[in-house]
Amino acid sequence: MSFWDAYFRSLKPLEVEEPIDVWVHRPPAYVLARILLPTPVSPNLVTVGSILAGFAAGAAILSNFPWHLPVAGALIFGSAVLDCCDGQLARLRKSSSVFGRMLDGAADSIVSVVIVGGASYLVLRKYHDPLWFLLLTIVLTVTTILTSSFHTTMYDQFKNVFLRMTHPSYREGEDLSVAEARFQAQRGQLSSFLKLVWQIYFVYMRGQRDYVEKFDPTSRRLLDASPEYNERNAAIYRKYAGPAMRVWRSFFGFGSLVFGLAVSIAFDVTDYYLLFRLLLLNAVFYGYLRPAQRRASRRALEEIISPA
Repeated sequence: MSFWDAYFRSLKPLEVEEPIDVWVHRPPAYVLARILLPTPVSPNLVTVGSILAGFAAGAAILSNFPWHLPVAGALIFGSAVLDCCDGQLARLRKSSSVFGRMLDGAADSIVSVVIVGGASYLVLRKYHDPLWFLLLTIVLTVTTILTSSFHTTMYDQFKNVFLRMTHPSYREGEDLSVAEARFQAQRGQLSSFLKLVWQIYFVYMRGQRDYVEKFDPTSRRLLDASPEYNERNAAIYRKYAGPAMRVWRSFFGFGSLVFGLAVSIAFDVTDYYLLFRLLLLNAVFYGYLRPAQRRASRRALEEIISPA
């Protein structure tokens, strides 16, 4: 089997994978995963490495040594590669676990807070005078951060819905009630660090649940109507949700966000990148994706529950 054949077999279905991950982040991540495969290094340890690279990037942003911003950009890119590597290593070993995915999600949250915080610092450092301009910059920056978190959260949500509806072997994502039951069953055996990971995970899941109810209230009913995979329902959902998923995966995932931050920080043009996300991506997000996703879920549900 050629390198590329083996590589593509290690990925999730391409109809949900971000192109920036497929062609930029995941190839070096796959090479690293193959190198680590015969070693005792665990996927969770790789996830910790991704977090450490993210913290190092934040420190580089705040430092003042020569070329500190290109170094920060390189560290952000390295963090993204490690973030991809942990899942690929787990799939190569056939050792994927719910906890591993939970830790990976917590790592994404931690790294994004550090990197986005550093990016915001760079923007505010540029536009701090006069005072009214600083206040306007703060409002626009915070708005961009919040809406970008909505972008990545909803992409992750509808990616999981798409996989659960259209692929028999993928059941990623879990309900909050199931996660809370798992936590209570394990609580007495968890270290302080693992309890912290759980709390970060719960914050993410609760925020995702609440926002999904506003963004597309039909999606939960859709999953309830089709709890198990079948070909008819898969074809119906793919027909209606496929066009929206192509847009979701192209621009709105965590990989796209991190790559944009890595490049813009490296070249000290973070202000332009955040403005791009605020104006153009929000126009697509609210103007196209929200109504398109709602329409797709509603039409798919109507056809699924109608007589065959």
